[in-house]
Amino acid sequence: MDGDMWTIRVLTLAMAGGALLAQPSGEASNGKAIFEGKGGCSGCHRINGSGSHFGPDLSEIGARMPDQLRASVLDPDAEILPGNRTYRVVSKSGVTTVGRLLNEDTFTVQMIDKSERLLSFQKSDLKEYAFETKSAMPSFKGKLSDQEVADVVAYLSGFKPAPGAGRGGRGPAAPPPPTAVPHP
Repeated sequence: MDGDMWTIRVLTLAMAGGALLAQPSGEASNGKAIFEGKGGCSGCHRINGSGSHFGPDLSEIGARMPDQLRASVLDPDAEILPGNRTYRVVSKSGVTTVGRLLNEDTFTVQMIDKSERLLSFQKSDLKEYAFETKSAMPSFKGKLSDQEVADVVAYLSGFKPAPGAGRGGRGPAAPPPPTAVPHP
């Protein structure tokens, strides 16, 4: 590789690194105010027992990397975890209900809607039932400033799983049962 090409690659990498560093650092207390106020996030999400059951519980969201949190705030359709997908049913009379799927079996569908009502439908009464392809969460791109997004990310980053919660939040595995020690 000649010297000019090497210089261009180094400058490109330096600019990319500078762009990452140029992102504002966030203030968690401002992020909390945005989460609960302007963003309206607690209308769908729950943190440590406070907020709605409609969207995913964010009590341990700080386990995700800040860039992942930022991406979720700005483009929620980019990655939707299976348990967070929105479900839609349409009755034979044409009434559409959207919510989060809780259970589906051979004959019924149970879900929770945005008003936190637990609903059950007989599949025989439905014209359609399926997962939505888009997230129910709105994008905040253009709705929040870069600083506000950084503040929300800083706030959410503070919600780490408890030590040993790597088992789905259930805490550490139970210790093995004591073993009998033979006596001489």
